[in-house]
Amino acid sequence: MKQLSIAIVILLTSFGIASQAADGGELSLTETNDTIRITLRGKPVLEYVKTARPVPDGLEKHYSRSGYIHPVYSPTGQQITGDYPLDHAHQHALFFAWTKSTFDGKKVDFWNQAKQLACVEFREIVKVRREEKLVSFSAKHAFTVGTGDKRVDALYEIWTVTVHLTPDDHFLFDIESVQQCASEKPLILEKYHYGGMTFRGNVKWLKEKGAQSINPGDLQFLTSEGKNRWDGNHTQTNWVALSGKLDDQDVSFSVFSNPKNFRAPQHVRLHPNKPYFCFAPAVAGKFKIEPGQKYVSRYRYLVTSKAADVDQIQKHWDRYIKPKE
Repeated sequence: MKQLSIAIVILLTSFGIASQAADGGELSLTETNDTIRITLRGKPVLEYVKTARPVPDGLEKHYSRSGYIHPVYSPTGQQITGDYPLDHAHQHALFFAWTKSTFDGKKVDFWNQAKQLACVEFREIVKVRREEKLVSFSAKHAFTVGTGDKRVDALYEIWTVTVHLTPDDHFLFDIESVQQCASEKPLILEKYHYGGMTFRGNVKWLKEKGAQSINPGDLQFLTSEGKNRWDGNHTQTNWVALSGKLDDQDVSFSVFSNPKNFRAPQHVRLHPNKPYFCFAPAVAGKFKIEPGQKYVSRYRYLVTSKAADVDQIQKHWDRYIKPKE
């Protein structure tokens, strides 16, 4: 059987789709030329996008992007995240992008790809790790400014994604982002109402503009302070929980912002009708990422196949901020 597995890897390599698997007991991490896929007891947890996927018909090619996570799955197999949504094609599932910025005296925007001023891209996998109770990988991204031959790197970012061994009723993973200047020039972030670590949900949760009704199965937001998607926008919070139905199945997705993050508890942008939100430290005012310094962000993600349970979420938050020795 081992010889057969080796033969399959050699065959895949010859077709340019080499695959490497790293197993941590019941967790499995499989890397190909295009993705990293993590499963738990055979169930898909998430995929990381190394090679930009084809842009859907009807969208411009400049919406192409790599260096993000999609899909994120629920334990019952629903795709929680959405990618290339027609209403906001620059939103890519779990991604990190800055908005109103200045680099080398020029206005740049890594979020709104239609402006074609800047972008974020995958560069390389720098580490894969496996242990009995977790698997993880570290990926290098570049925040680039300009187009064509005039593109330059403004920031380098290392994402470390760690998926934990959990019971069947939930998935749990972490993302750590470490950003550093790529040159002696800083990146200046202006005060703005969104931009940062972001979640874009399944398009089935999209509501009409201005709608504030809650129908069965609609996506709902809840913050650690008890705010919803309408009264919680631009408030500071420790965590945000999203809950709704997909394929008649209850699912929830909760994101914890580490208390050591810059300007914690960070402000959040909760969109009133689109299935997206982000932790947005620029809401509190202007700041810089300076040469020689590291801008570190850490977030934890809890995914279940039931409606959001505040007691369960709070228990996970308590474990996150006070881990057992």
